[in-house]
Amino acid sequence: MSQGYSEALAARMAAYQDRLEEAARRGPANLAAVFDDPPPGLGCHEIDAEMKVLRANDADLRLLGYPRGEFVGKRVLDFIVMSETAGRAIGRKITGDLALKPFVRTFKRKDGSAVALVLLDRHLKDASGQVIGLRTVLAETDLPSTG
Repeated sequence: MSQGYSEALAARMAAYQDRLEEAARRGPANLAAVFDDPPPGLGCHEIDAEMKVLRANDADLRLLGYPRGEFVGKRVLDFIVMSETAGRAIGRKITGDLALKPFVRTFKRKDGSAVALVLLDRHLKDASGQVIGLRTVLAETDLPSTG
């Protein structure tokens, strides 16, 4: 059974997450530059512990079809199919009770269509190392549908 994405895509996503983490260590301006210039086909958004979208890059907004004002500041669950299940999983990731590895989740696009996206989360932490949210890199699945 296919996992919905190739190992190559998962590796590209992990490499971008690594670049984001390194940029964050160098300061907010460095992070903003890397966040706003993702590799082709990858988007990124960040959510806080209440699952509210803190920011999203242009590639993320294009994948979902939303203007920034209709996405940033809203609960990410408003854009996810099967939001109750997703909410439980996100909560467990924030508390550290669920591993952060690539997975596929279906989002609702602005036009009403559904899109299966591959996601890879990393923890957002404050200066003391406390987890305060998630940074999510996402991309369209790169394997053909078998259905």
